[in-house]
Amino acid sequence: MSSILVFGASCLDYIAQVNHFPRPDEKLRTNSLTICGGGNASNTATCLSRLDIKLKLLTKIGNDLNGEKILKNFQEEKNIDTSLILIESSITSPSTYIIVDMETKTRTCLYSANNEQILINEINPNCLDKINFIHFDSRSTEAALQLAKLAKEKSILCSLDLERDRPFLNQLIPLVNYIITTENYSLNVCKDSSLIQTAIRFLQTCQFVIITRGKNGSILVEKLNKKLSNPIENINNHGSIVTQEIVHINEEHFLIWNCTAWPIQLEDIIDTTGSGDAFIGGIICGLLTKEFWSRDKLLRFASYIAMCKLKGIGACSSLPYISDIDMNLFS
Repeated sequence: MSSILVFGASCLDYIAQVNHFPRPDEKLRTNSLTICGGGNASNTATCLSRLDIKLKLLTKIGNDLNGEKILKNFQEEKNIDTSLILIESSITSPSTYIIVDMETKTRTCLYSANNEQILINEINPNCLDKINFIHFDSRSTEAALQLAKLAKEKSILCSLDLERDRPFLNQLIPLVNYIITTENYSLNVCKDSSLIQTAIRFLQTCQFVIITRGKNGSILVEKLNKKLSNPIENINNHGSIVTQEIVHINEEHFLIWNCTAWPIQLEDIIDTTGSGDAFIGGIICGLLTKEFWSRDKLLRFASYIAMCKLKGIGACSSLPYISDIDMNLFS
């Protein structure tokens, strides 16, 4: 039975690998062209499915060929319940054109959308029956706000992927329990002088804030609870390294967990598309486990999942299955 709801965008990705990013008016031959499922919510849902988390996906696609391909991808994942997916004849399924630069190991996305936003009147309150956790990808924010209000009434925990500035986010943010955002959001949207400053602004209403930093890893910031906080010993000689520090700002103490990216050889990086979505999938998986995961285990596991994603083209081709993961790596 599904107890998790993932809400947000799905699309079809057209991914072209090139030796270098094209210059103006240049013609380039691609090394490969891959067509596969994409979209933040879609990618995180697929990641969770492979980590053996049963979930329902609420997204919107068109009644067209691309929509059929998107839906088929979900149906092939054994843990994704597609019964809430909205199929609308009047829209074209979203697509993203992605240029993967093999020289710089970067990707550039060109998103094509046509009224794919989920509308408030398309939200059925019954969709929250037997749901105990919702993840929002910060798309369709007006409808997400409505759903988050219903979740608040039912004491359902919520997480939010805060990627860029969008309408209604200021009202949605106070309703979620966990925020995962990016260094880019902190610098260019919040325009804060530090990542800690960004985290603290959100900690007025949520339990923790994670800020991802690409190859520089991630940080998790939470208010210091002296009863629950224990110092960690960095005995791991492999994978991500997690360190702690306590800061005192405006009469409050905050605990900061710094996590390095899981090591990977440069030549093993194929495509960064969806690595942030994979990281979020790892975080949510850790939050949903029956036994409590420490913050350092949570971050190291998510970093490992993101590293695995880097080894394949597209957002999902190299996402690991839980049965293939050595959980002793995170002990």
